[in-house]
Amino acid sequence: MIEERIARLRQFMYERTADGVVIVQPENLRYFSGFTGGEGALVLSGDQAVLWTDSRYTEQAAQQSGTWYEVKNHMGSLTECIGKSLEEMQVQTAVYEENFLTHYMYENIADACECYFQAEDLTQLRAVKEPYELEATRKASRIADQAFADLLPYIKPGVTEKELAARLESNMLLLGSEEKSFTTIAASGKRSAMPHGTASPKVVEKGDFLTFDFGAVWEGYHSDMTRTVVVGKATQEQKDFYQLILEGQKLGVSHIKEGLACQEADAIVRDYFAKHHMAQYFTHALGHGTGLEIHEQPVLSPRSQGVLKKNMIVTVEPGLYIEGKYGVRIEDSVAVTATGCEILTKTSKELMELL
Repeated sequence: MIEERIARLRQFMYERTADGVVIVQPENLRYFSGFTGGEGALVLSGDQAVLWTDSRYTEQAAQQSGTWYEVKNHMGSLTECIGKSLEEMQVQTAVYEENFLTHYMYENIADACECYFQAEDLTQLRAVKEPYELEATRKASRIADQAFADLLPYIKPGVTEKELAARLESNMLLLGSEEKSFTTIAASGKRSAMPHGTASPKVVEKGDFLTFDFGAVWEGYHSDMTRTVVVGKATQEQKDFYQLILEGQKLGVSHIKEGLACQEADAIVRDYFAKHHMAQYFTHALGHGTGLEIHEQPVLSPRSQGVLKKNMIVTVEPGLYIEGKYGVRIEDSVAVTATGCEILTKTSKELMELL
């Protein structure tokens, strides 16, 4: 698996007329080497590969990555050692992570070697998932589904958003999640109109919409799901509003398949809301990829230039948010197939009235 990833990385390098790569982002370190320590750097040329880390991780790195990389201790001088490797490998043009390497690190590496540096987005190399990655995300999604089911009896008037978020996160950890995918969103009443309304001390009240956006992590892979419930009996207005978003979300999921332009996926749902004169309340992109990070390529947005490929994992998460009133978002994570998609998040999307 790692050997194939390194081969793809080198092919990526050659296609950009480069003869070296520098990687420092922890998720990319893990993906291309198997090393989970999170601190260090990979330096590759056409025929050499070095993993620099420090004394805390050299044994671990040798166990996880020693088959593919020569593991070295940078002794507190990481950038200098990266430059040294580039010099020893006689690299003329080195690709680096445009969305991660800091200017400080860049300057220090450049001072330690003589070569041309070329910024590239390496995250695109992680967009199409391997069978192991798909299964890890399925497992993370199952943990999140069960954790939410275990939370439902505790959702009632008088409890705070923070209490519910803490219980949900605890449920995921007790079920085996390594950590939470991101800061859990729990937003009720008027706060449900905040797309990223992280849990607050607000007390949940009868009649509130209550939105949860959360995820679990298994073997480094993140799940992502949003469900909105009503605490108590829903009004007809709430039912109609919820149903509009649900139909939009199902419409989006039904169109996901290999070959669909990411921009078109977003437009399908956005146009649906526009026909109901509600598009102005859809204020974010339709979805994004997940993996070793919670936000990865591809992005389903009006500006996206990508196309969906088989075995990509994306979210489909339309929401409508009326400031000062309420909001609803419904989100699934799905794996793209040749003819459609596999829904990874299994929790029912029908409106739950928690009486």
